Amino acid sequence: MLAALITLAAVQSRRLVALRKAGLPESYAGYTTQEPPALTFILAGLGGFRGIVAEVLWFRAERLQNEGRYLELVQLSDWLTRLDPHSSETWAYNAWNLAYNISAMMARAEDRLRWVRNGIRLLRDDALRYNPRDAKLYRELAWMYLNKVGDSYDTCHLAYKRDLAAAMQPYVTGTGTILPTEEARKGLAALRLNADQMQEIEKQFGPVDWRLAESHSLYWASVGLPFSKADKKNTEQMLLRRIIYQSLMVSVFRGRLESDPSDSEHWKVSGNLALASAAERELRLTMEQFPSRNMDQVYLHFVGRLAAAEKLAGNDWQADFFYRIFQSKFPAGQPCPTMQQLVEDVKNEE
Repeated sequence: MLAALITLAAVQSRRLVALRKAGLPESYAGYTTQEPPALTFILAGLGGFRGIVAEVLWFRAERLQNEGRYLELVQLSDWLTRLDPHSSETWAYNAWNLAYNISAMMARAEDRLRWVRNGIRLLRDDALRYNPRDAKLYRELAWMYLNKVGDSYDTCHLAYKRDLAAAMQPYVTGTGTILPTEEARKGLAALRLNADQMQEIEKQFGPVDWRLAESHSLYWASVGLPFSKADKKNTEQMLLRRIIYQSLMVSVFRGRLESDPSDSEHWKVSGNLALASAAERELRLTMEQFPSRNMDQVYLHFVGRLAAAEKLAGNDWQADFFYRIFQSKFPAGQPCPTMQQLVEDVKNEE
């Protein structure tokens, strides 16, 4: 009976490996979700104690986190992911520690960049390889691009932005859209980016600039959105949709790279009004699916800024279109700002 059970377990293990491999996206072709034989033997030897060991390690991780001993957390978190490679919480915890906590301990920009890269790669190259249908991991990766790389609160944020732009430069046109060549497809696959999905995003939303972080947060949130349907509470779907419209909103006002990525002295971005309609649409659809007073305020403020931005760009028809929406959504009984007032507000913000 023991021999039969061992044989059955081996067959089932191979079947599971085949199923996981078949579910991997095209950009992970040639990779496997199998652990090395030695590690597999150790994990199998733990048997029913595997969960207990994981719990003990989690208690230890929480203590190290509270004590601010982030470097020690790196190895411990690696063990946790080995014990349960299909736990999204473990991968997200480890990646956050690398990209946020440990990077903040470094003084030099190049050192911080290395740890931010490690956090992104952990999610992109490893976590999604084991869990290609986990919406939470796509959301974590998208947020890391939008917040850690795309935002400016980190004093070394320009180093992250230049690194991403330089990595994408060989595979895009002068305006940042994807190059339709086989060489570009292969290079993007090495970065775990699917050229077909990138082109589909350009068709759906407009000419995004792939050298900028907001375009990558848009990509990963869009790729992960179909997998969020398994979430009965719609939490992940709401969060992913929020990242999608936030990425587009940011891109409308600073979504086109104007400087050379290799220029370490200058970094200049401009607006990409070609994404304005898509941004308004995605924000409106999210507002309709997940209504709230806060969403109403965000939508009203955004369409007002869109109207002013289009007016300043000389696009009178688009400006009038968004201003009419702004008027229709403005609270009744309150004086609605004129187009000129909206334009002045945008000028003052700049």
